[in-house]
This record gives sequence, structure tokens and C-alpha cells, in this order.
Amino acid sequence: MVCLAAMLVTVGLVPAGVAPADASTTDRSLQAAQPTNNSSVVHEDPQSADDEGNVSELQGSLSDRLGETLVDCSEGLEVGNYDACNESKDYPDWLGKYVNVTRSSDAETNKTDEFQEARENQTSYANDVQRFRRTVDKYRTARANGQTERARRLARRAQRLSQQINETGTRLTEDYRTIDNGTTQNFSAAINTTNATTENVSATADSVSVEQFKNTTITSSTADNRIAFNDSLVVSGRLRTANGTPLANRTVVLEGDDRLRRTTTDESGQYVITYRPAVLPLDTRRLTVRYRPSTQSIYRSNRTAVPIDVRQVTPTLQAETTPQSVGFDELLSVTGRVAVNDSGVGSVPVAVSIDGREFNLSDGSRVRTGSAGRFRMANGLPADVAPGRQRVRVSMPLENRSIARTNTTVPVTVTQTPTQLSLNATQESVNGSAVGGPVVHVAGRLTANGTPVPNRTVAVGLNNSTTPVTTDENGSYDANVTVPEGVFADQTGTTTATIGATFEGGETNLESSRRRTSIELTVPAEATGVVAQFVAAFRALPISYQLLLGLGLVFVLGALFSVLRRWLGITESDTEDAPSSTLVGESTGTVDDPREGLRALLRAAREELSAGDADGAVGFAYTAVRRALGRDPELGGARTHWEFLDACIDR
Repeated sequence: MVCLAAMLVTVGLVPAGVAPADASTTDRSLQAAQPTNNSSVVHEDPQSADDEGNVSELQGSLSDRLGETLVDCSEGLEVGNYDACNESKDYPDWLGKYVNVTRSSDAETNKTDEFQEARENQTSYANDVQRFRRTVDKYRTARANGQTERARRLARRAQRLSQQINETGTRLTEDYRTIDNGTTQNFSAAINTTNATTENVSATADSVSVEQFKNTTITSSTADNRIAFNDSLVVSGRLRTANGTPLANRTVVLEGDDRLRRTTTDESGQYVITYRPAVLPLDTRRLTVRYRPSTQSIYRSNRTAVPIDVRQVTPTLQAETTPQSVGFDELLSVTGRVAVNDSGVGSVPVAVSIDGREFNLSDGSRVRTGSAGRFRMANGLPADVAPGRQRVRVSMPLENRSIARTNTTVPVTVTQTPTQLSLNATQESVNGSAVGGPVVHVAGRLTANGTPVPNRTVAVGLNNSTTPVTTDENGSYDANVTVPEGVFADQTGTTTATIGATFEGGETNLESSRRRTSIELTVPAEATGVVAQFVAAFRALPISYQLLLGLGLVFVLGALFSVLRRWLGITESDTEDAPSSTLVGESTGTVDDPREGLRALLRAAREELSAGDADGAVGFAYTAVRRALGRDPELGGARTHWEFLDACIDR
């Protein structure tokens, strides 16, 4: 029984020199031992999934589950079962697992982006289809009730939704085809049902348009179908009713460059639109001209197209920087203009970079030219731009567009900026490392002219050891450093240690900086016996382990007291009534009475525990156990606490 109590105390601790098991490793081990619900991955082969280095079958299982969700949604939409799309709430979780598994898979197939894009397009498509059908139902109710204006507004909304559904449906079926090519999932059914749903929406929208609006005709023509930025396209035509009546003061748009050029018809229904392309793809063969009726109009929308032949021209690109010399985090402004024959080219992207680092707007996009072709990009200079003579590169990242790509460079001088490094050190514990050395908490901040310097390495040095630490977004860093044994060896009480922090500014435009500080350390007592080793081992544990073991010790020590009293015949009054001034090892009775020493040890353990010093209580209780059991020849002698434990188990 006493052996068992000793074992309970001993096994809860880690011997000096042995690091405690990593908590995350323990958590993973516990999770691995617990059964999990794999109902969300019905195709997973557990044996294959658990095989180290072989996760391709799990990847295929997740791919199938993602594919089935997309197929089920497409089939549900065709018959109006919108819950079929809402039932896949686990899709993001499955996709996240698919991403993680794909990183470790030996399979070449990776459809992460395609699955993500398909889900987004399908969600948008499903919502629009549902809105369209509800809008049509409301339209028919309003029409049946003679609510002419409301019916007209709802009919217009149905037309807009139909156009969105056509565009999204086209993207969605392309996503299906991309996923189908390279996975085991067959998307033929999803493609067919999506096309059928889109066709049904278009047919319904046309039916609503025919019964609600009057037909129109629109014509278009060009004198020359060649088109370039310096050779504008002029489109003219006429808008009429079905019986030939001109429609005046109506909006006609030309669609190109993802932008609309608008004009209004005159009294005879005629219109003229002039278009000068900037980023129009070179392979564009026709442009659409569309009549866009207002919400309250009684006429149907209509469209036509004009053939074109796109020609490419190279613009002139001018740029300058302010200031000419710039340092870390100082604002570098780049201004310029894009033009063709002095005509500014508007709405074209411009890329600005220095030393390979590109400047972007706050949303991550590139700056675009205004209507006159001018642009301005201002950004703080990053630290990783090398000092000295640099060139700011300004380019137009275009490919196969009506405006050709071009670039220019502007010289600028990058100066080195002094840095400031703060350092503060405080002792965290006396015995806190695997070797029993003190732990020091080191913290500080790296700045340059008052600006935080993030994501930079600061080397914290103590004696001959160095610990690298990375600064956060505020330029701050902190770390716990174990004092090497050489610093406190053969020392007692306190000793002074010097701690340094170094930032090396190499490969940046920042100057190096160093700081040193001294700290008065309380050094650990020399480990001369098993009890000292035992207590040092307890102190080496993380605070969470100490708290957990401290709670357990309340019960373990109670068991020890009870066992030792019965074994040695010690009564309650023997420990409670004895003078409180009695020290460990002192005797109030005869010197030869072994029980008196044990009483003192147990009394000291109780006092330590009452004072909140759990590790001190353990040391006294453990000493009492060793002294009591040491009379047994098989348990006595010089042993480490682990050897003593093994001897108790064998005994």
C-alpha cells in the first residue's frame, strides 16, 4: 500500500533532464484513440486513410463527396428543390479537409480552386434561379389582378435575372467540365441539368417579355470595321417599333471592354456611338449594341451586333518619382501618364514596382489611369528594398489587347535608416529548464524613426547561446530563454548575467542595432540529493502541469498520511499536538525513536501544502516514504527516485 502511494507521487512527475511530453502531441494521441464520426466522408477507406504517406484515396473520397454535393444541387434546381443545395452545409469543411489532404497526397490531381469556384458560382446560380421563379410568380399574380405597373416592374426584373442566370450558368458548366476532367466524379448529369434549367429560365423570360411588352427592332452599321485606339469605331443605326414607328429619346448602349458606351436616340429613332478601345481583346470579332428600355417602358429590349477588326497600338508611358531620395516607410510617390498621340488612355492598369516589390492599392489591386490617362501611386518604402541606387519600374501588364504593353523606369536613391532596439529581461523561474537552469523572459521592440518594423529577426543572446525571435506587426518580440548551466555553475544565491539583442540589417535598407542589459539571477540550489532532484523536476514542469499535479497531491498526501500512521502507529495527536516550532529532523522524544523523525517530516509536508507550496510538500512526503521503506534491504540504499519506483514495483 505504501509502495503504491509512493508510486502515485513519483509517476506524476518528470525527472530532471527529461522534458515533459508536448501538450499538442498528447492531444493528438488522445484524439487518435477516440472514435470519430466519419459519416461526412462515406467513401473513406480507413485503412488507406491511416497509411502513412498514402492519402490519395482519402483525397479521392473527399473529391467524390464534393462532386456529389454539386450534382445533387444541380438536380434539385431543375425540379425546384432548393433544399438540395442547402443540405450541403458541410461543403466548406470538406473543402478545407480536401485542401489539407491534397498537400500531402501523392496524386497529381488538385482541383481546390475549381471546387471553390464551382461552389461560389453554384450558390449564386441557385439564388438567382430561386429569385427568378418567385419573381415570375409575383408577376403573374399582379398581371391577373390588373396591376399593370407592378407587373411591368416585375417583368423587367425577370429579364435582368434571366441574363444573370445565363452568364452564371455558362461559368458553372465550365467549372463542372474542369472538375470532371481529372476526377472520378461524372458531371455529365450536372452539366445537362444546369443547361436545361438555364434554357427553361430563358424560355420563361421570353414568354413574359412577349406577353408584357411590345416588340422593337434595332439596326446597326459601321463605315469601317477596323478599330484601334487611334482609329475610333463609329456605330450608327435606328430604333423602331415592330410596325416601323421611330422610338425617340431611348437609351442605346455599346458593350465593350466590360464597359458601356451610352447614347440616346433622336426624334427619328437614330443614334450614333463612337468607341475607342483601350483593353479590348485582339480576338474580339463583334460588339453588341443593345436597346435598354426603362423599368416603366412598354417596349421589349432588343439587340444587334457589328463586326469589327481590332488593331493594336503602342502608347507612350511617362513617369516620375517624388522624392528622389527615400528611406524606410517614407512615402514614395510615382505619377505619370499613358497616351497615344497625346490622347490620354483611360482605365488601363499600371504596375509600379521597385527592386522586385510591387506597390498596390489598399485592396491589393493595381492603380488605373483616369480619363485623361494620368495615374498616381503612393506607398511607403518597404524594408526589404536594398539601399543604394534603385530604379522604379512602371509597366502596363497587358497581353493581346488593343493597347500594347510597355514599360519605363525612373531612378531613385534608397537611403539606410537607423533602427532602435529596446530590451527588457525578467526572471521567470529559478528551476525552469531541462537542465535545472533559470528561465528569463526577454521582450523588446524594433523601430525605425518611430515606425514599427514587423517580420524581422532579432537574435537574443545569453552566454554562448542565441535564440532567434521574429517581430510582430507592432515590431514587438518576446521569448523565454533558458540560462545555460555555465552561467550559474558553482554559484549560490544570486549571480549577474548579461543578455543581448541584435538586429542585423543585412539585405534591407535598415541599419543594424544592438542592445545589452544585465539581470540579477537567483540561481538554483545545487542538486546534491534525490529530494533536490525530485523537487527540481517538479519545478521544471509547465505551470499547467504543476496546478494539475497539485490538485492530485491533496488526495495523494492524505493517503500517505493515513498509510504511514497505521503502519507506524502514529495518532492524530502525534502530528497535531506537537509543538509547531519543531523542525524537520528534530526530536521531542528519544533520539532513537524513528517515528519522531517521520512525524516531523509529515508535519512539515502538511505545513508546506497549507502554505500553497505543493512541490515542497511533495519533497517532504517523498523523504518520509523513502525513510520508512528504506529499512527494507531490497528498497534501501542509494537510488534515484525512478530506480526507487522500479524497486517498489518489483517488491
